[in-house]
Amino acid sequence: MDLFADLEKLEIIPNERQINGVEIILREHLKWNRVSNLSAHRTQTKVWIYQILDSISPHQFIKTGNLLDIGTGPGFPGLPLALMCPDTHVTLLDSNRKKLAFARHVQSVCELDNVTVIHGRVEAFQPEIKFDQIISRAFTHLNGMIHCSLDLLSPNGEILAMKGARANSEILEAEAEFEGCSMTLHKLPHVVDEQRMLVLVRQRKNE
Repeated sequence: MDLFADLEKLEIIPNERQINGVEIILREHLKWNRVSNLSAHRTQTKVWIYQILDSISPHQFIKTGNLLDIGTGPGFPGLPLALMCPDTHVTLLDSNRKKLAFARHVQSVCELDNVTVIHGRVEAFQPEIKFDQIISRAFTHLNGMIHCSLDLLSPNGEILAMKGARANSEILEAEAEFEGCSMTLHKLPHVVDEQRMLVLVRQRKNE
């Protein structure tokens, strides 16, 4: 496992702080997973591929501004993205307090000043600001993510839904329900067994 080479495949030339950061996330995930059941990934290789690399794969779509990670669990994809995109402020939102404890731990150890961790349900979340981008890989269906995200999104904001093989059919259903949104499908770098896709959702401008 070559962390530097794998990141280069994602067109990232990591600096020392970023390499140290992903090593910390990897090491601490394995340690915490023994007692806290953070995820089903319990080997170094699987945590690296399915938690960290998979989280980083949409980094080219991340903009400077405020990013909300809905259903982040222990901090994925938000923590690795915050590490790789230091000019983006990432808010991690989840209702599982135990998993968020890991996210807070990593935030502290890695000194991620561009991360805010919030415990709560997205349906009850009332932020002071609207977000430039909202990302998630936790939602089972695109419709659900759009429904939960629109009220939290700035007028020119984007929803980034990380999806698998069923992305096309989910887009068709979502377009029928959300006529005020435009949706485009993008292929992400192939880092996990299944092909990852990114659905980019924008609100149509009133003419």
